[in-house]
Parts: sequence; structure tokens; C-alpha cells
Amino acid sequence: MAKTVSVAELGHGGASRAIRDAQDEPVLVSKENRPAAWIVSAEKLAQVAAARGVDASVYEQALEFIAVDLYREGTVTLGQAARLAGLQLGDFIDLCGRLQVPILWEPKAGIAAEVDALAATLEDQTAD
Repeated sequence: MAKTVSVAELGHGGASRAIRDAQDEPVLVSKENRPAAWIVSAEKLAQVAAARGVDASVYEQALEFIAVDLYREGTVTLGQAARLAGLQLGDFIDLCGRLQVPILWEPKAGIAAEVDALAATLEDQTAD
């Protein structure tokens, strides 16, 4: 039987325990006594895919798409997303290009604010 944890239990080290438990079996995450998500280890997912005769490239592509989406949402950095996808940075940038996900975008505060921040940093450095 799968282990179940509540969203509240994921705080204060609970997420690490749930991920560790997911190495052996899927962990069901519940919210308000309803199923909310499953935690399944990437290794187990690959094993199940292989056992079902699913081409390994399907699993790899799924990881790539998840990594791109996490990067697009700003959840992970470009480098972290590339590692998650199992790709070299340049290959991940190429993947983002094929999927029309920009790797450079204007910061929320605008380009002028970035230029001002850079100028202030340079002034601080030359003052030292």
C-alpha cells in the first residue's frame, strides 16, 4: 500500500522524508483529505517505463519538457533545468529555442533598472 502524507506534513523536513520514501514506493500527497499529487522517484518511473516496453526516449523527453516548463515558470535556473533534463547547457538552450521558450527576457523592473543597478555596483567596486 502506498504511503500517504498531507501537504502540511511536507514542511519541516517532511518533503525530504517523502522523497526518500518515494524511492521505494509512490507517495500520495493529500490536501484537505483528498488526493492532490503523487511523488514517484525518477528511477522508479524509468524502471516502470522500461518494464512496459516504453522507449527510453519517451521518458527522457518527458524530463526535458518538465525541465523546460519549470525554467519557463522561473522555478529553477537555466543551469538547474539543464541538469534536470540531463542535457548540456548548450543543448538545453537549443531545446528551449525549438520550443520557443526564451532564455533571456526583460526583468520585471525593466532594463533601465538593471542598468542602474549595474552602474551602482560598479561605482561601489571602484570606491573600494
